[in-house]
Amino acid sequence: MPDGRNAPDATLYRLSLYHCYLGELLRVGAPERITSSELARELGIKEESVRRDISFVGEIGRPGAGYRPEDLYREITRYLGLSEEYPIVLVGTARMLESLQVVFPSERYGVKPVALFSEIPEDAGTRIGDLTVQHLTDLARLDADLGVSVALVACSPGWVQVTLDLLANAGVTGVLLITPVIHVRKPEGMQIHQVRMPCDIKSLACKCQVPVGAGRPTD
Repeated sequence: MPDGRNAPDATLYRLSLYHCYLGELLRVGAPERITSSELARELGIKEESVRRDISFVGEIGRPGAGYRPEDLYREITRYLGLSEEYPIVLVGTARMLESLQVVFPSERYGVKPVALFSEIPEDAGTRIGDLTVQHLTDLARLDADLGVSVALVACSPGWVQVTLDLLANAGVTGVLLITPVIHVRKPEGMQIHQVRMPCDIKSLACKCQVPVGAGRPTD
C-alpha cells in the first residue's frame, strides 16, 4: 500500500474530497468516465492540482480519456488506507450523538461507528442505532480488536482535554474535534483536525460585511 503520509496535507485533504464526491456519484449513478477537468470544475479546484493529486495514487486512467469512477474511487480508498466500513469512535452526549446521526449518516461516507461514549453518566446504556452509549471513563477499556485509530469528538468543552487524553491512552491517534474550544494540549503522537466554528463564523462575517452606506442589494 502506498504511504499516504508522503503526500502533502493539502493533497490528502483534496483526495478525501474526491473520494467523497466519487462516492456520491457512485450512489446516484456515475458516468462511464470522469476527467480531471470535470472534477476540478465540480469541486472548485485547479485542474493541475487534481492531476498532481491523483498522480500520488498511481497510474490510473489514460491521458485525455479520464477515469472510470469506480476505479478511481477504489484506488483512492486504498491509498488513504480506508476500508468499506472504516471503524471510528464517537464521543459526545447522547443527544449530540443522535444529532450527528442525522447530519452525518456515517454509512453514506464509508465509515462505521463501533463505539459511543458520553461524559454524562445518565447517558450510559442509551441505545443509538445498534450501539449502546458507554460512559467516557470506559474509554480506558476500548477493545483493541475494534481496530479504531480515529475518533470524532463533540463532547462539552470542559471535557475535551480529558477526552483527548483518554483516547490517546486507548491507542487512538487521530481526532476530528468539532467542540468549539480554541486551545487544547495535543497528546504526543496524536493528530487533531479541529473545526473552530466560532472563528469560522467571525471570519465569514468579516468577508460578508456590507460597506457603510452601500446598503444591501435589491431585486
